[in-house]
Amino acid sequence: MSTHSKAEKKQRGRRLGWGDKIIIGIVLIVVIWAAYSLSQPPPPTTPTLTSLAPDFTLQVVGANGLTGQKVSLSSFRGKVVFLEFMVPQCVHCQNMVSVLDQLYHQYGGENVVFLSVSGSGPSWYGATADDVANFIRAYNTNWIYLIDTSNTVFSMYGVNSTPTFFIITKNGQVAASYVGETPYQTLAADLSRFSA
Repeated sequence: MSTHSKAEKKQRGRRLGWGDKIIIGIVLIVVIWAAYSLSQPPPPTTPTLTSLAPDFTLQVVGANGLTGQKVSLSSFRGKVVFLEFMVPQCVHCQNMVSVLDQLYHQYGGENVVFLSVSGSGPSWYGATADDVANFIRAYNTNWIYLIDTSNTVFSMYGVNSTPTFFIITKNGQVAASYVGETPYQTLAADLSRFSA
């Protein structure tokens, strides 16, 4: 005959109920999520207004593909830079071409430089320099196109959707930024203000 009491037997034989399993599952999910979150690099930050625009050097793309030339943002110091981040396959970027073309014909010249930087690779529709060249030919645009093959400049500027625009002043500071399709009047008003 066993000398163990009923309470001891019940304690030894207790199994986890559904409520206990759910609580343990939730705790495990929270712990895994927290560990994953802490292991990730911090998200890119968009340059703040009046901060110095991060400098970069990228390859130039023309209507026939890569030109063999490179351009640095800092080489335009003393001029206002209208900087677009785009991808040729982006419908919103395509929709903005007529607006940018109008701005370019009104402001592009000695005081304002227009630069379009295309993202590349799997992160951005698999875009290539050839895609950018096709875009230039299809829309007959005349400003400078660059390709960010490593998407490093996209990260430096905190770009996670296209199109994204920045106006950079003559002394290299970020004066304004916009995300998505933006009306001509908005962009023209700011270009007029900063290029005067």
